Amino acid sequence: MLPVTESTLVVRTDFTDVDAWTRVCRAVAEPPGGDLVRAAFTFVDDPAFSGVSPARALKLVPRTPSHPMVALADSVTMSSPDLPLLVVDLIDDPGGTFRSAPEVLWHVANNLFVAPGFFHDYVRSVDPDGVYRCGGREGQIKVLSAIASLKGVPFDADDYDFSTSPTARRR
Repeated sequence: MLPVTESTLVVRTDFTDVDAWTRVCRAVAEPPGGDLVRAAFTFVDDPAFSGVSPARALKLVPRTPSHPMVALADSVTMSSPDLPLLVVDLIDDPGGTFRSAPEVLWHVANNLFVAPGFFHDYVRSVDPDGVYRCGGREGQIKVLSAIASLKGVPFDADDYDFSTSPTARRR
C-alpha cells in the first residue's frame, strides 16, 4: 500500500536515473508561480513500487482520504528531457491517464481535488506530443494572473522566463 496522506502522491516507479527523479521532485515542489501557487505533494521513492502500472496504482492508493489522482514517475518520465509524469485518474475514469509536465502538476492536482470530473478535460488539453502544459506561455499567464487577482496581489508576466521551455520559470 502507498502511504496514507492528504496530499497528492507522486510515485517513482522507475529507478534508472536518480538525477531525473531529483529534477522531477524539484519541478513539482517548486512551481513557476512561486507563492501564488501551492499544492501538497508526497513523494514516494521506494523500490517496492518499481514498475507499478496505472492499474496496479489504483489498488495501491489508500481510499481514505480520497485522492482524485496519483502521478507516476515511470520509464517515460525518467528518459524524457521534459520529465512528463503519468497522471492516473482514481475517480472519474479510474485508470485513465495523461501526461503532465511536472512544473504544472500543481494545477492538475488542485483542480482535480476541487472537481474530479475535469479529468477528461485534461486528457483533451494535452499538447500534440501528448503532454499537458497548461496551455504553454499564454495559458500559464492566464492561470497565474487569475490566481493573483483572486489573492489580490500584483502579477507581472515579465517576472517569468519562457525562453528555454514551454513551461514558465520564475526569474
